[in-house]
Amino acid sequence: MSRSMARIAATIPLTLTPALTLALTLALMHPLLMWIWIPILAVPVLGPAIVGWKIWDEIRRTISEDPLVWEKAIRAFENKERKQAAPKGAVVFAGSSTIRFWGGLVQDMAPLPTVQRGFGGAKVNDVTHYMDRLITPHDPAMVVLYIGSNDLLDFGGNRPKSVQEMQQLYDILLTRLHDRLPDAVIVVLATFPSPLNARRAAQIEAVNEYVRETAERTSWLEVVDGNDALKTPGGDPDRSLFRFDRVHLNKKGYRRWAQILRPQLLDYWRQQLH
Repeated sequence: MSRSMARIAATIPLTLTPALTLALTLALMHPLLMWIWIPILAVPVLGPAIVGWKIWDEIRRTISEDPLVWEKAIRAFENKERKQAAPKGAVVFAGSSTIRFWGGLVQDMAPLPTVQRGFGGAKVNDVTHYMDRLITPHDPAMVVLYIGSNDLLDFGGNRPKSVQEMQQLYDILLTRLHDRLPDAVIVVLATFPSPLNARRAAQIEAVNEYVRETAERTSWLEVVDGNDALKTPGGDPDRSLFRFDRVHLNKKGYRRWAQILRPQLLDYWRQQLH
């Protein structure tokens, strides 16, 4: 190691971690080792930028009304299916990121045979558009939907839909899904207000009520409402049950929600088997 290199190495800040100090010292000894320390130095700079870009890209697609923004996600499901096919006649859980992020779905819903098909920040029309690739190929005995919260989201430039628009979208989705799967039970999970979207609670409940009324006059449609389990005694969304984004449930929230949903879904499943 030359004297000039030694002097440069000696100027490395003492605040650096021992591993990074060693990497920089070695790199100064041999230029070929720069391919080790350059990525190390780049992480603190590029890491936050990459995370920020991914968050923005997710928001961009969520506020879009074009189902094609989720094409990549649907293809990923299809590729997974080709490698390992999901069971036929099971329970397909489909919808938005609330289904997608439900990491303990299989355990929370046991012994229900589950197929998890939540994607992105999907809206009602997105599920309608992709149902023939996302849901019907599994020939499910029961379909469980959680969808609509992104249509009603008042954030990030998204235009919240009116209750009337939501009624039309649900009518199209549920009718088409029943036409494709006439023997399946379709269960809609009531949309819950999140802390971020609490100001839209009245509209969210109006949409839930419309789906309940539809279910009352429809033999193949059911609604399960676990929203009370996610509220404080004062009736507001319980922030302790949501992630830092104030939109999605955390593990505690999913467990609380599942305690209400599971018994009713099991009951519908057993009725379907008989």
